[in-house]
Amino acid sequence: MTPILYCHPDSGFSYKVALALRLLGIEFEQRQVDIRRPRDQRSQEFRELAAHGEIPVLRIDGRVLCQSNVILDYLAEREDRLDGADLDQRLQVREWLSWEANRVSLNVAHSRYGRQFGGYDPAVLAWYDRRSIADLDRLQAQLSATPWLAGAAPTIADVACNGYLFYAVEPWAEAAGFPARTWAERWPAVQAWQQRLLALPGAQTPQALFAGHEIRY
Repeated sequence: MTPILYCHPDSGFSYKVALALRLLGIEFEQRQVDIRRPRDQRSQEFRELAAHGEIPVLRIDGRVLCQSNVILDYLAEREDRLDGADLDQRLQVREWLSWEANRVSLNVAHSRYGRQFGGYDPAVLAWYDRRSIADLDRLQAQLSATPWLAGAAPTIADVACNGYLFYAVEPWAEAAGFPARTWAERWPAVQAWQQRLLALPGAQTPQALFAGHEIRY
């Protein structure tokens, strides 16, 4: 059975999983979920699968997997790719996954969501913006030393940490203070890292990867 990814084009969490599937050469079907609807009004099919009522959800190998980094971990182990070469490196990969969940996927996601959809208080947005810039500084420091976050080869750490960064081409990032157009000067190692990632076979931006699908689940 072809794996099925329940996702949404505005979700960096969905993008992480979709990108990993593409990089691993795993064919999959997108079923885009209307996350603008209240959770109890989303499709019955999705509600019966989503243990936490959230995207992404991946149906694969007779399993239903929830939470993006759990899915990334499963895919890396399943394919024996996009993971560390030894135990120490695999631990480093998962250290970055934990960092990402509490930093980029919290801060950049809310800097974006609060402006596009959420109507957050300006002081709250400023807090997320400062933390997002600090996250980019941290990535810049690491990527100035290594081509990929966990060393010499791409891993699910690189996929995860880019979950929301490719959305910084959108207008909200200007107000947040870190639009992608400024990264060549401010965070050149981060920009070069993203370019390396997009050069990998199968890689696409979220804007391209999610295009052309109806949002109906």
